[in-house]
Amino acid sequence: MSRSARDTPMMRQYLGIKARHPDALLFYRMGDFYELFLKDAEQAAPILGIALTTRDRGKPDAVPMCGVPVHAASTYVKKLTDHGCRVAICEQVEDSRKTGGRRLVKREVIEVITPGLAGDPEGLDASREVAVAALWGGESGWGLAALDASTGNFRATAAPNAPGGLPGELLDELGRIAPREILICEDADAAQETLVREKLSHVSLTRIPAEGFRPGQAPCQPHGFDPHGRGAELCAAAGILHYVALQQPAALEQAPRLRCYGLGESMILDAATRRHLELFENALDRSRHGTLLDRIDEAVTPLGSRLLRRFLAYPLLDPAAIRERQDAVAWLADRDRARGRLRDALGGVRDLERTLARCIRPGAEPRDLAALRSSLEALPEVVETLSPSTSEPLPEPAEPLPEPAEPLPLRLPRTPEPLPFQLPRPLPTLCSLLTDALVEDPKALPRGSRGAGQTGFIREGFRPALDALREAARKGREWIVGLESRERDRLGVQSLRVRFHPVHGYSLEVSKAKLDRIPSDYERKQTLANAERFTTPELREMESRVLGANERAAALEREIFEEVRQAALAASTEIREAAEAVARIDVLQSLAEVARRDGWVRPQVDAGQRLEIRAGRHPVVEAMLTQRAAGEFVPNDATLDPDETRILLITGPNMSGKSTYLRQVALLVLLAQMGSFVPAEQARIGIVDRVFTRVGASDRLTEGESTFMVEMRETAEILAQASHRSLIILDEIGRGTSTFDGLSIAWAVAEYLHDTPGLGARTLFATHYHELADLARTREGVRNAHFEAREWRDDVVFLRRLVPGEASRSYGIQVARLAGLPSAVVARAQELLGELERGEIDAAGVPRLADPPLEASPTPQLALFGLGHEEDPVARAALDTLRAVDLDGTTPREAHALLAQLQERLQKEGAGS
Repeated sequence: MSRSARDTPMMRQYLGIKARHPDALLFYRMGDFYELFLKDAEQAAPILGIALTTRDRGKPDAVPMCGVPVHAASTYVKKLTDHGCRVAICEQVEDSRKTGGRRLVKREVIEVITPGLAGDPEGLDASREVAVAALWGGESGWGLAALDASTGNFRATAAPNAPGGLPGELLDELGRIAPREILICEDADAAQETLVREKLSHVSLTRIPAEGFRPGQAPCQPHGFDPHGRGAELCAAAGILHYVALQQPAALEQAPRLRCYGLGESMILDAATRRHLELFENALDRSRHGTLLDRIDEAVTPLGSRLLRRFLAYPLLDPAAIRERQDAVAWLADRDRARGRLRDALGGVRDLERTLARCIRPGAEPRDLAALRSSLEALPEVVETLSPSTSEPLPEPAEPLPEPAEPLPLRLPRTPEPLPFQLPRPLPTLCSLLTDALVEDPKALPRGSRGAGQTGFIREGFRPALDALREAARKGREWIVGLESRERDRLGVQSLRVRFHPVHGYSLEVSKAKLDRIPSDYERKQTLANAERFTTPELREMESRVLGANERAAALEREIFEEVRQAALAASTEIREAAEAVARIDVLQSLAEVARRDGWVRPQVDAGQRLEIRAGRHPVVEAMLTQRAAGEFVPNDATLDPDETRILLITGPNMSGKSTYLRQVALLVLLAQMGSFVPAEQARIGIVDRVFTRVGASDRLTEGESTFMVEMRETAEILAQASHRSLIILDEIGRGTSTFDGLSIAWAVAEYLHDTPGLGARTLFATHYHELADLARTREGVRNAHFEAREWRDDVVFLRRLVPGEASRSYGIQVARLAGLPSAVVARAQELLGELERGEIDAAGVPRLADPPLEASPTPQLALFGLGHEEDPVARAALDTLRAVDLDGTTPREAHALLAQLQERLQKEGAGS
């Protein structure tokens, strides 16, 4: 009776380990492959695009299986985690040679890789964080914590309770962090999960026990974490620490520092604003090309690229902190040669944060420490390029200076001015240890082996005991090589060869044609098709010495490697501090490089509310025009002030530059408050606490929301959350519905923004509703401006200049011609436009020359706000009556009676006129 395919020692071991990780795909190490079995294989194979096969094919209970090579595992693991899967890495934790083939080698899960807890950082996008976040709500409010385990960036914040559950500002912050996985309490209600999924639809949600959110029960206490604290942010941070301890306990060997921050420390940028302004992803293919981040990223290191992204995501609100960054950018921008040398020096610094993370992981290998060494070796050169002694030298005079008539007074040496940024502190002791211990270029080791059976990565001369073992092995191998020559001469068999097999060891190989010359002291060891392999007592003894020396040398190298690794981990705090300093310097030089190259200027940022930009330019559009040689960008001014121009109403034809201008102003504010210079001749920015944008049109069909519904939702959020320090960008409010409805909504929104006490937000309002220009006649804080355009032989020429006043025409037909509308359609549109402008329409608003005539409506419609029918005495009288009504003092019944009277009068007098 055949044994079940699932009742073998290997499958019993597999099922026992799988039972401890039921929610993860188990990567079970078997030699050079990770194998997946049963449901894990059926789930993973289609995601990875690999073949699904079976173990013990033909048996009724054959086991489905698939596998991936160990050397390429990181790529496959990333695919699975991108799909929201969890992967448990199960390694062989003992040498198979020690079992003698009599039992299975021991296997253990060394780490669990989740969507938010990255495995090998080498496969990650160097410019982006990969974060796991945790949410916790209690009586004291809500807490949010986030950890990028690949860099050690650990932070937490809190917000007060809100009537609807999760506070809106915390959801916005969650969207800004964009974690790949969110931890919530297993007792959390469905409403909380729904809110999170609405904000981040593709994120993985993981529920953990409530005990994991208790700070007093956290598995470790990193710097900045108070286990006795009662804040909600500490509870959220404890949830992350608890989760990491269960999934990747080695990652807490050097727990990262926790930084607690307030949501009010930086400008708030919600998801709509980040999307509309294309800060990190463009609207076309969601790539980085054509974004503001792409425009300003001249960072040399991955450290700098990640920090620059954080600078842009969190613009500052403190003018003093902004000026500190500006000082550093100005210092670097003024020193071209020093900045050039700095960029060269930074090129030698690798990703220190993620290199350290790899050294902490269980799969660390010698080349990780070598990469760490390489970065540490580059730090002194970074410091040297910025030290006062190597700052920009003064130019030499053309001629020798004349001797002074009188002795000059004695001058003491000038003390160098302090640098406007902190330099990284080199780690010479650790650097020397890594240099002395490791060879120049260690070879990559098989994943999970930690060097088992591998030698040659510890430098000769570092440890005498290791050198002695290597010498013994070397001499033994030389003796064996000499044995081949001696035996050839002794036996007269020139084809005799010394062979080595990983399992069978050393042997003497003789072809079958020469077997008659084999002496009696040869012992048969292995039979091949055309040859026999033999050993001798001397060869067996020397083989034992060589292999024993190699094995002991390999074990000693692993011990030395672990000692050196622990020494590096002991300096993890200093390494992280050096990485932070390098990242900051790299960001500052990046901003300086852009400012110097493109002629950007330092803006004045203060605590006032005036926003004034002279000759501002769109940073991205200008660069694209230059790249395409498509002409020069036309700069424009912008002035917003609650005491003067609170709302700037902008009109003009499509393609004239309205949308570009709106985004341009918002982007210059963001650049200024992140500490960057700006593309303008001059700029003064009164601190903006939040940028709101309602730009563009998009459906959310999967959520059952039309373009107009999305537009109205975003507008409602703006009106509910804006403050007197906000900057509001509105583009074509109301265009998603009928003309009169849209105009009415746009008018009411503008009035609300202007009239609401305590609001007074600085607002740019672009519109095609020219009627809105009348607001400037009744609202002192509203100003009109338009983009100039000129007609030329039935075409329109866009001048891209913003000038005061309202636009006289929309030039829609000319734009339609430029877009390629058929000439017959354009001609008919021009004919109809002429009729409408001459008033050649009937009482129902139908052109008299319509062909064929359209059926007229029985009742004429009054123009909105009385515009167009003021010459009709009946209409004028009705409007005068309406204007005189006291709306606040009129009851619904009185209003109904008044409307009935007006309707009766219009029907009688209108019919007779």
